[in-house]
Amino acid sequence: MKNTFVFYAALVLGLFQSPVGFSFKVESKQSQVNNELLGFIKDHLGKSSYGNYMGGKKVGWDTDEIKLSKLNGVDVVSQISESYFKALFGGNKTEVSDRTEVLYSLDGKGDILFIKSVHIENGAKKTRELSFKKGGFTLVTTTQNRVDEKVVSKPKETLSMQMDLASWLKSKRAKGDVFNCFSTSVEEDDFNVPTRYIYKSKKNIQAQGGELSVHEVDQETHGALFYSLLENNGRLHYGRMGKIIEYRLESNDFAKKLDDNLVDLIQISAVTLDKKLGDPVKIKSLKLSFKSEDDFDVPQSHRQIIVKGKDNSLVMEIKRDFLLKTGQPLVPAEQKRLLTPSTSSPSDNPKVVALATRIIGDASTDFEKASRIVKWIFTNLEKTMAKNSDNALDVLDKKAGDCTEHTLLFVTLAKAVGIPSREVGGIAYMAGEKIPKMAWHAWAEFHDGKQWLTADPTWNQTLVDGTHIKFSEGSTDLKWLNILGGLNLQVIDFQKD
Repeated sequence: MKNTFVFYAALVLGLFQSPVGFSFKVESKQSQVNNELLGFIKDHLGKSSYGNYMGGKKVGWDTDEIKLSKLNGVDVVSQISESYFKALFGGNKTEVSDRTEVLYSLDGKGDILFIKSVHIENGAKKTRELSFKKGGFTLVTTTQNRVDEKVVSKPKETLSMQMDLASWLKSKRAKGDVFNCFSTSVEEDDFNVPTRYIYKSKKNIQAQGGELSVHEVDQETHGALFYSLLENNGRLHYGRMGKIIEYRLESNDFAKKLDDNLVDLIQISAVTLDKKLGDPVKIKSLKLSFKSEDDFDVPQSHRQIIVKGKDNSLVMEIKRDFLLKTGQPLVPAEQKRLLTPSTSSPSDNPKVVALATRIIGDASTDFEKASRIVKWIFTNLEKTMAKNSDNALDVLDKKAGDCTEHTLLFVTLAKAVGIPSREVGGIAYMAGEKIPKMAWHAWAEFHDGKQWLTADPTWNQTLVDGTHIKFSEGSTDLKWLNILGGLNLQVIDFQKD
């Protein structure tokens, strides 16, 4: 539900108009209805609509509807979320629609019974169904080329959790109070997503021609903070992520009226510099003054050193990546975790293993193996922002994608040949721009047994240049969203070849 579902960084939330069909059978008849739960749901029936904005320009909308329904003759609660998004990514038009229906039981704690999600991006369709079969939950993902099925754990989110949140808001709260719960996302490897609600204050605002009492709350997921104004029943009234992403409660008709001119999200989210750097490949080192409107713990490494400046700003020195004379191996538990296959990165898939083995050939060191994987991906994948994928097998099917697809495929192929790898993200210099800018970018790190080294298959770099500034480690590290649109960088010095 909108009042308890965390908003994720991606604006690609969409709409699919066809009805959802249910074919599985409920194993038991209607149990005793939880009347307290039913009363709570009846207070929340109806639809809410939101306009989604980026830099003040409307780029999409989403709706959230709660209604009573039936599943094979059994009374259930249906929550339907629909979204639509249209914008430019580096000049490429991207249009995304999404429809998700979640069915909850009305007995006990109100467990999730079934989820169906249909995602359409630039005409490509992906369907996910989570259902209870043979004593457990199964997630089936269907694309044009493949059907994947896996047994998963029971969803932890319940209607009782939603009801407890509403009660928590209504009771006397103090700044800093925390409510812990889970939201469910079938798009993630672990769809039980820990979520924290951090209370800030209660205040009155002008809305709908009168005064409305709302709660200021930060919703935290994977380190990202979603600032929200919640009404007393928990419904979202307004939300903001970073400094440029906004969600505004609007009438359904107004929410669906988008701006005529498409917004280029690459340009609007880029960080402006005060000096041109030229060809980033030639940059050996870059020293910057870093200021953010929010506290942000910038990762440090052998190539990324941060110190405090005189005015409490940060001074960062970024170097082209390099090999250390001495290093440190990974602890066995960490190495095992980084080599474990996942839904998005199926490194044990026979197709993936065979391809990775063929690519590395007779390479003897992890560095040489990684370099060959970088070169193969750079050579064989079309560079486009209009063919997104969240699974490495999909990337191989399409042979195309932007930096995230290139990075996901690298991580998967590297893991397939025993090289611990992870996605990292941050910003890197955009060559050829009239106004010097750093754009948000993704690349990879791999461990060669001694140290973490970088690999950017999108730019064909095994040791990245001195403009790659890392802000995150791993695909679920979303703390960087907190500084989106709020970064100020000034060039102190840079060295070139």
